[in-house]
Amino acid sequence: MDTRIKYVHGRAGIDCKGLPCLEVDLITGDGVLGRASSPSGISAGTHEAFVLRDGDPKWFKGLGVFKAVETVNEIIAPAIIGLDVNDQAALDRRLIELDGTPRKTRLGGNCTFSVSLAGLRAAAAIRREPLYRLLNPGPVKTIPLPTANCFSGGSYQKNSMPFQEITVVPYKAATLQEAVAVIAAVYGEMPRAIKAYSGKEAIPGSHSSFRCPSSSPEDAYAMAALAAEMAGVADKIAFAADCAFSEIYDPETGTYNLIGRKATLDEVLDQLEALTEKYPFLYVEDPVDENDWEGWSKARKRLTRTVLVGDDLTVTNIERLKLAVQVGACDAFILKPNQVGTVTETLEAAAYAAEHGIFSIPSTRAGGVNDDPIADFAIALGSPSIKCGPPRNGHCIHCYNVLTRCEDENPGARPFDFGPYIRF
Repeated sequence: MDTRIKYVHGRAGIDCKGLPCLEVDLITGDGVLGRASSPSGISAGTHEAFVLRDGDPKWFKGLGVFKAVETVNEIIAPAIIGLDVNDQAALDRRLIELDGTPRKTRLGGNCTFSVSLAGLRAAAAIRREPLYRLLNPGPVKTIPLPTANCFSGGSYQKNSMPFQEITVVPYKAATLQEAVAVIAAVYGEMPRAIKAYSGKEAIPGSHSSFRCPSSSPEDAYAMAALAAEMAGVADKIAFAADCAFSEIYDPETGTYNLIGRKATLDEVLDQLEALTEKYPFLYVEDPVDENDWEGWSKARKRLTRTVLVGDDLTVTNIERLKLAVQVGACDAFILKPNQVGTVTETLEAAAYAAEHGIFSIPSTRAGGVNDDPIADFAIALGSPSIKCGPPRNGHCIHCYNVLTRCEDENPGARPFDFGPYIRF
């Protein structure tokens, strides 16, 4: 069988936000196809891999990807023709060397990751096996739990509520099927809970959840808890938060803009500490600016009833993770392969973190497509959960179905036991 790369072609498509994204076809000598797109975020850390876009304000307000298509077809394709898709490390090494910059600013991380993932998918197709088995051929013993954000705030829904995501985790579900059912039940009761608590009608948010009718995170969690009670699943869930507070940090004053009120880090941590004392919190993500290492250390000491998670802080980058280990910044990190730009670098970051007691939570992004690989990465890495949205958008539903399919394909595998990480 000829598993060498014979043909590579990029084209412009659209993501689940209706915005342009790059799609890459990679075909082997025997005609096996690997196809992939790199997602994009609304909230993005400044240390993430660069996303190559056109900048033409007349075409999708500058977010076109024709430059990325040209980069794949004219620069990357000639450089990787003849490489074997069964050697992922060699493919990614060629991409890294071809770019030659720390943040993929020459080729664009959306170009390198789309090509890298397309190669991985071709290799999986050759073996006729799921992506998670190619990433980790060992037996599947645990399956990550899906999570879903109930309210969108922060940069998702500006000037509505300071936290970016108010998240439900079905951590006591006995099966993946039950975990999905719990999320669907809570999501289904959210409109009734919003009306009962606030007197206002539920309004869909700009992402996949609801717009919070209050600027108070406390109210948001009260409504999410009420929805869980109405659904009869309050005993099955815990909460998480994605603060994404780098988005609202003012470096000039050293304060955070909590919808018109400037708060110090100590005030922010007071609020979070109170929430974790009132509700069962599994983790809190990005409560501190991405460059405030001292603040992260302080947060980890203050927020003792939850796990502290880095995203904009760590950006799936092994060098940032090394710093996080040195200063004791976080207990876990959000894994987003497009943040670093290749499959190999993603796996290396996860392996380094695991060796140093930091677990990974793979995550979808606001702008993805319906074959998002995050659930496969999570299964292969033995992650406790994936960050996802409620059952509304196609890329999230795809992830739910990958997890439940994995449960069906691996009799005896059970949902991840959060027990070792529960601090409430």
